[in-house]
Amino acid sequence: MLTKEELRSLSRVSAWHSSVSLFLDWLGISGLFAALLYFPNPLTYVVCFILLGRQQLALAILMHDGAHGRLYASPRWNDYLGQTFTAAPLFFSQDSYRKFHLKHHLEPLVSTDPDISLIGGYPIPRGSFLRKLLRDLSGVSYFKFIGYFFYRPRKKKEASASAKPASSNKRLPLAFQIFSVVLVNGTFLGVLSYLGHPWFFFFFWILPMMTILQVLLRIRGIAEHAGYQADANQMLCSRTVVNPLQTFFFAPHQVNYHMEHHQYPSVPYYRLPEVHRLMKSRNTLPLQNLYFGYGKVISELIH
Repeated sequence: MLTKEELRSLSRVSAWHSSVSLFLDWLGISGLFAALLYFPNPLTYVVCFILLGRQQLALAILMHDGAHGRLYASPRWNDYLGQTFTAAPLFFSQDSYRKFHLKHHLEPLVSTDPDISLIGGYPIPRGSFLRKLLRDLSGVSYFKFIGYFFYRPRKKKEASASAKPASSNKRLPLAFQIFSVVLVNGTFLGVLSYLGHPWFFFFFWILPMMTILQVLLRIRGIAEHAGYQADANQMLCSRTVVNPLQTFFFAPHQVNYHMEHHQYPSVPYYRLPEVHRLMKSRNTLPLQNLYFGYGKVISELIH
């Protein structure tokens, strides 16, 4: 669908694009905390609480590209900067995520897909879906979410090495991963303490991570694959959602172009819209899996 030359060109990694995205995401986080400090009122608290959850999702999506080696061309820069500025603030391990996410790319929606607990079993009754959202908003889902990244890798050591992509091997020392989490969040807490608001760290960083982020991750996750069956053509078991306002909240950094991402995982996020345009113009995009809003997706997955 893309020529070798087109794919090679579109797969080029731009340190400039990645650095600007990281800068803007952190500028947004800083701006929201500045609003909390200088405009303390209930409306500001509610708006910033929700938007900080969205900013956390944006960091998680950049971590996703880092797991694919698409943030920086140098594996060393990609892994160390990705862990420090995208994974560590969320108490993640980029190495653990890489291991399972690349396995997801091998065969989405099969029983061994690490994401099957999130995306499998749809459509579901409305009551079941509402209970899932309630668990998300109450923070219950967060502990399962953290366990997914930190404990599940240990349980899967007995899995056949042939089932794991070679690039999924650990590339960062565990000591650095732990150090990055402590350093980034310790600095975060230290700055807010110096400004006289240490509780902001817990209320506006930890709590959105435990609640708002979980809801956004669920909506994004089910929109990508839920309701489909495994297929050798992964575009037939993936969705693309094009709605700029909705994708700002649910799928930042062009992760909404999910059919295109599964077809060409070597293409970094900032070039996926171009891949979408090329494939659509050549009639090689399954239009039945192209949606113009998350409401339509959810209506098909909930009965």
